[in-house]
Amino acid sequence: MLIDSHLHIGLNNWTEEHLLKYLDDNQIEKGWILTWEEQDPAVPDYYLPLDISMVKTAFKNHPDRIVPFYAPDPGRKNWKEDLQSCLDAGFAGCAELKVSYRWDDPKMESLLEFLDSGKLPLIFHMERARNMFIPKEEKGLDWVMKRLINERYNGRTARLIEKVASNTGLLKEYLSRRLVEFPGYLLDMDDLKRAIVKFPGITFIGHGPHIWNHLSVPKKDYLFHQNVKFNGKGRTWQLLEEHPNFYCDISGFSGFNALSRDPEISKKFLSECSDKILYGTDNMDFGLYELVESLGIEKKKLAQIYYKNARAIVG
Repeated sequence: MLIDSHLHIGLNNWTEEHLLKYLDDNQIEKGWILTWEEQDPAVPDYYLPLDISMVKTAFKNHPDRIVPFYAPDPGRKNWKEDLQSCLDAGFAGCAELKVSYRWDDPKMESLLEFLDSGKLPLIFHMERARNMFIPKEEKGLDWVMKRLINERYNGRTARLIEKVASNTGLLKEYLSRRLVEFPGYLLDMDDLKRAIVKFPGITFIGHGPHIWNHLSVPKKDYLFHQNVKFNGKGRTWQLLEEHPNFYCDISGFSGFNALSRDPEISKKFLSECSDKILYGTDNMDFGLYELVESLGIEKKKLAQIYYKNARAIVG
């Protein structure tokens, strides 16, 4: 049995019909369907609004298969009324929170207080700060630089280009007109830990590159996805061990990448933290299920990851 705890309608062009076919084809009992709302994106080109109306419709049409979540931008007026309305209609919690605030921002404090009082789950996305390349046109050097700098080569070419520009002056003026500072999402790990401790009523469920880069101790901070040799237990692993209200979902490329780095370590991690991990895909098929199955994890612990933890959190 499977519950996919991280799915979207609208991401990768998935429709409601596509979503239901995915659940049926993979014998998935339920899918947690999440939104993405950011009122004033730091980098608008990087933002993909995932509308609440599509989640409401899917839940109405398939209440036995869909577990709906909604994460409002806490900087927006009336967010509390909108979230409460969704909860009254049967929504399970707050997700996916993917906003460029720090954890100790007063806007975040207000949202966390609300979730804590209701003992609600929160799925959040963490991602490191960096410069993003915003082209003025989709051709020529702009087209090339966008692909070299924005994630495609895992941060390596971005670091090299910025280093050359800084040291030699080549392309410096050109880049200054096109690089935009992206502040990251919900940084950093120290602030996350303080939030976990301060709001014990919230079930925090971590997701995204910054969460999974800290499965081990990061070696090269410029990498978008850490893929170097495992370097001992990182902050994410430690938080799972130390705090009963902190969980993670293994969805997306970031989760798959983290578990692909070292099968022996991945087996140890999933086995030791099996009561704190949720299975999810984020509309992506990298062979995550096959990877987890290949690790030889005890069936009882696999059941926790695949569906029992999700059931325990939302019923």
